[in-house]
Amino acid sequence: MDKKKIPLIIGGSVAAVVVISVIVVSVILANRPSAILIRAAANTIADAKKIEWYSVADDVANGGSVAISANLDSIANDDVFVQGKFYSDAQNLRGAYEFTVFEDDDVVLQPTLMYNQDNVAFTCPELIDGAYGVSIKNIAKNLPGSIFDPDEETDFSLSDDQFDYFMNMKDTVKNDKNLQKDIDKMAEKYRQLAINTFVKYAEVTKGSKKITVGGDTINCTVISIELDEESLALAMQDMIDYANNDKELEKLITRVANSVSYYEDPDDYLDSFYDSLDDLEDELDDLEDIDIEIRLDVYVTKAGTRIAQIDLAFEIEEEELEMSLVLGKNVNKSKEISFEYELKDHQSYSIVYSVIEDNNKAYEAEIEIESSYKGYSGYTDEDEFEISIEWDKKAGDYEVKFESEYSDLVIKGTLLEKGDTYTFVLSNIRSDGNAVPYVKDLELTVVVDRHDTAPRVPSRYTEITTMDEREFKHLCEDIEEGIEDIWDEYFDRW
Repeated sequence: MDKKKIPLIIGGSVAAVVVISVIVVSVILANRPSAILIRAAANTIADAKKIEWYSVADDVANGGSVAISANLDSIANDDVFVQGKFYSDAQNLRGAYEFTVFEDDDVVLQPTLMYNQDNVAFTCPELIDGAYGVSIKNIAKNLPGSIFDPDEETDFSLSDDQFDYFMNMKDTVKNDKNLQKDIDKMAEKYRQLAINTFVKYAEVTKGSKKITVGGDTINCTVISIELDEESLALAMQDMIDYANNDKELEKLITRVANSVSYYEDPDDYLDSFYDSLDDLEDELDDLEDIDIEIRLDVYVTKAGTRIAQIDLAFEIEEEELEMSLVLGKNVNKSKEISFEYELKDHQSYSIVYSVIEDNNKAYEAEIEIESSYKGYSGYTDEDEFEISIEWDKKAGDYEVKFESEYSDLVIKGTLLEKGDTYTFVLSNIRSDGNAVPYVKDLELTVVVDRHDTAPRVPSRYTEITTMDEREFKHLCEDIEEGIEDIWDEYFDRW
């Protein structure tokens, strides 16, 4: 053999070995129990987001609207029709609230509140001239010394907590952008962390089993995770340690704290979170004195790698608890989804959702709920409840029945889907066979539009935070008196 070719052959062989090794290692890692669980959880969550009601809600929240209207002829003095409408564009921090009162086809009253990242404004042509609003960009500059400043002690002064909240609103709104997306990313991060951590300390086995869900036979890989009090404490300690040192989590909690309430200081909110972690860590020492056995069986479809079923069993001292969640091959297309819970010898609960028909012509499904309770004194109680849904997608006929041992309720209407819009009109409600008064006359209508642009904040408006006490008082009085006049004209008999 040519000696010059030997290094090439050796080099080629080494390269081949490296490639094969990478492939083998990748296959091994991909088939580790933790990797399978992480992949299955991600795929199942992705499927769940494709469920129609979820995707509709997501579209509405990020660029759509919901409108609710009713005909008040039967209770008003004249032909009056009202509509409330909410526009939302959360991803761009825009939206609007609109309430309209019609007499025949004429608008009697239409207050509208519009907002974006920088401004909040209010209009109501029937009561006030022009628009009034607040510049969020300038709120920290305008509030001190205004009629809303607690130090000014006016009739409109905010509380100290409210004042501090609004002083920080510019940063709060700025931080709100992408907040939900960042919460979802953090949830995914900790979901993967939890899977890896508990698998690390648990006794894990992998097997195969066939299950039947909604008439479908599903071949599954079954990953069983068993924990006792010692391994549970170790896993929880790792999770707590990680959370305590996670700066990204700390920043996210601070953003959430800034958004949710002006009644609690963000630093206090953050402190309470970490205090709860400390309390949980202190309680881990007590686990050594408690007999705990936990078994989690996760059924992962061999085709598609989805979670088809989860069984969970707890045995703590002398108490036994079992839970089971069944999703099927694909939660978005599943013919049956169920959840069962049983506290041995005391309490049980089950809910089963079954799809009878679901296509472009019709949807029919049933939800069965059963519960039982047995008290320590021997008292027992059992309940059964059934919900049936029928929807003729072509004609629009829609009916929901609620039935139990003691009562029944039937809701009828029409539900039509046209393009991006769902329109539901309530026509009848019957309780125990008796029609509920005024329902048909109300013509209650709900319109959900997946894509509906919110009214824009006016480019010019009167800044409320710079108004003096007299001006703001007159504004409030004009609005109050206008609403009273409309109420007296159309609803004085009430």
